[in-house]
Amino acid sequence: MKLYWLGHAAVYIETAEKNILIDPFFEGNPTYPKGFEEEKIKKLDYLVLTHGHEDHIGDTVRIAKKYDATVVAIYEICMWLNQQGIEKIEPMNIGGTIESEDIEFSMVQAVHSSVMASDTGNPVPFGNSAGFVIKADGHSIYHAGDTDIFSDMALIQRIYEPELGFIPIGDRFTMGPKTAAIACNEFLDLKTIVPIHWGTFPLLSGTPEEFARMLKRGEMKQLQAGEFIEI
Repeated sequence: MKLYWLGHAAVYIETAEKNILIDPFFEGNPTYPKGFEEEKIKKLDYLVLTHGHEDHIGDTVRIAKKYDATVVAIYEICMWLNQQGIEKIEPMNIGGTIESEDIEFSMVQAVHSSVMASDTGNPVPFGNSAGFVIKADGHSIYHAGDTDIFSDMALIQRIYEPELGFIPIGDRFTMGPKTAAIACNEFLDLKTIVPIHWGTFPLLSGTPEEFARMLKRGEMKQLQAGEFIEI
């Protein structure tokens, strides 16, 4: 299994049989590795969305139509995407698990908002924000989405036993390095941690170097956008 970080919270996963893209924020993302889609993504089976902010839904409509991919997301986002012409959807909610073609998608809690501004100026509510645990090829991967620290991360670890985590560290809109390190040191028990949601914009002040200094459990792997880790 190869797991690519594509800047911000976007992650591309190649399993033995299927390809998965999480939070595809490409257009407007200064850290997205230009040309990655054209060079690397020859097919796409699943699009996974953690919540309804523009920097996470991103290019979903275009990409889902281009690759005829199935979108896995909270019910409200799936219904909105259906109105945009996306027919292949797997709506779910926090606490649920779906199994599709030997891949398990479990939606777990995150502490964050999930509302998008519309052209009319009226906010569009997109249900709750979430994280995902994806199980494939004998591995369990945790994408925390955008979130603050919360003690029930310990239950996510206990129930789903993730071994690798994509953990936000940028601060202001998510955990910063200190709280992310506490989450990994005290509640999660990840073998490998990839910091995400940092460096995209100047407002995101948290850095992997700060996070690494406080991390006591698990090994941090700092990826540059477009790089991958293989497990």
